[in-house]
Amino acid sequence: MTVDTLFKNAKIYNVFLKEWSLTDVAVLKGKILFTGDSESAGLSSESTIDCKAQPLIPGLIDIHLHIESSLCTPAVFAGSVLPHGVTTVVSEPHEIANVFGLSGIEEMIRVSKEAVIDIFYGVPSSVPSTSNHLETTGGSVSSNDLEILMNKYPEVICLGEIMNYSTLIGNFTDIISGKTKLGTMNLINHLKKNYPLTAIEGHCPSVRNLDLAKLLYLGVDSDHCMQDIEGMKQRFASGMFVELQEKSITPVITAYLQNHDVEGLYSFVTDDVPPDILTNKGHLDYVVRKAMKAGLSLEKVIIATSLSPAKRMGFRDRGIIAPGKIADFILLKDSSSNFIIQSVYKRGVVFDQNSEQKASPNFSSHFLDSINLSGRSIPDSIFTIQVPEELSGRSSIECRVMRKNNKNTYTESAVRILPATRGIIDWTKPGLDLNLVVVIDRYSGKAQTAQGILDGVYIKNGAFCSSHAHDHHNILLAGDNIGDMKKALSWVLKQKGGMCVVSENRILASVKLRIGGILSEAPMNKLSKEVKDVQESLQALGIEHVNPVMSMCTLTLPVSPELKITDRGIVDTRRSRIVSLFADQG
Repeated sequence: MTVDTLFKNAKIYNVFLKEWSLTDVAVLKGKILFTGDSESAGLSSESTIDCKAQPLIPGLIDIHLHIESSLCTPAVFAGSVLPHGVTTVVSEPHEIANVFGLSGIEEMIRVSKEAVIDIFYGVPSSVPSTSNHLETTGGSVSSNDLEILMNKYPEVICLGEIMNYSTLIGNFTDIISGKTKLGTMNLINHLKKNYPLTAIEGHCPSVRNLDLAKLLYLGVDSDHCMQDIEGMKQRFASGMFVELQEKSITPVITAYLQNHDVEGLYSFVTDDVPPDILTNKGHLDYVVRKAMKAGLSLEKVIIATSLSPAKRMGFRDRGIIAPGKIADFILLKDSSSNFIIQSVYKRGVVFDQNSEQKASPNFSSHFLDSINLSGRSIPDSIFTIQVPEELSGRSSIECRVMRKNNKNTYTESAVRILPATRGIIDWTKPGLDLNLVVVIDRYSGKAQTAQGILDGVYIKNGAFCSSHAHDHHNILLAGDNIGDMKKALSWVLKQKGGMCVVSENRILASVKLRIGGILSEAPMNKLSKEVKDVQESLQALGIEHVNPVMSMCTLTLPVSPELKITDRGIVDTRRSRIVSLFADQG
């Protein structure tokens, strides 16, 4: 019998028998036909690849990410991650869903059709991300939308992350008694009733004990948020599937994974990877290298990036090197912790970065003009923090501030005493070491605005403006002086979407994001350079963080601890409610 390709002398790890073997792999029409001695089986081939006893492992499967966080189109994303060994992803498009609703999700699926990797999708479960209207969005996702997506698109395979975890926990008694009807629970219940085998993804930062049990009870049985050892062990003990990002790969967690038989309970994921990091450090392979350098064996890595995520998502056609499975492979240089990729094969065909790729569909023109502020003059009053009348006689005011750190995207809720003159907070007074943060509604045409204060890690002598601001993607503006803030805002509005860094009335770096105000039409090499310039400019202005753009753009995420801001106001994310900027007002 003749097959298309024979991979000879490949070092294969059998994930069931937990042993290595030197064998041949026969590929026919993009799938594995046979593993074993090809000569004894009487197999010949049109093409033979000598693997020279190097490890041949399954292509990497990333089951939790957001393509929009890479700021590029699905086709550009696919061509950028395949060289890093990623052959299958599950993307959760809640970013574009917040801008356009169902039509945005369908457009993402449409333009993914010719991608060089397999792109599956989860239905965004939390659009808006909160159930009690803490932000303005351009779209929402209902149980009717869920039904349309599940029936119309075979690429849709799960319910995306349940982000408003605090609302579910806080309303647990009313939910189970039927006294409250939350949109997220409608989606969960609809899915459990009509698609009981479909995964429900979770977002459970720092949740433990009874609160964790409540989420599991409601059907949320995975978590991709940053883990510590005790939280991860609780999740494992309860059967919750853990999706480990790079920031969770600590020595203590890696040691636990290596020394305990918990395969099948976790996988590695990327969640949000900006283009500059993707280009310069890698994608899921970067997470793998970090885990291996911390002591995790290649055998455990293989399971955590193939079989384990495949089982989680119900993939029966991939994730192992065995007959009948899709021939997605990575040929490694050796078994070392460096995880050096020599070549990548998609459906048995080697990926050549230099070969001409099939043209992918472009986004429709409707998606290129989504900033509903064009021609509208934003008043200078957005830069004035007016003290409430009952506090106007004071020369100093207690204000809530978002205290940012340089380690993660969380903030701490703090209180600072700030000077006031004639009922106005003197936020630009030298020596205060803070930023004014403004969020402007870009959807309704009303330009509703909220103000907040940032300290800890903040911009010094400059400003940053972005229409990509998680998850609602209203206009985010932050800075320590009015002039630079005005210039940054003006640039973003003129470009109909983007990011801009300004200092001393000079634009230091910028990125155009015309598609929904959140995605670029540029190729990856150009986009990566532009985003790298933005990252470095933010770092130069004081945003000390491994990913300054993400650090700033999650200031608007009302489901991430602890104090964030939307166009509706300052959000206490622990209690899921709007609070006053002025601490005296509660």
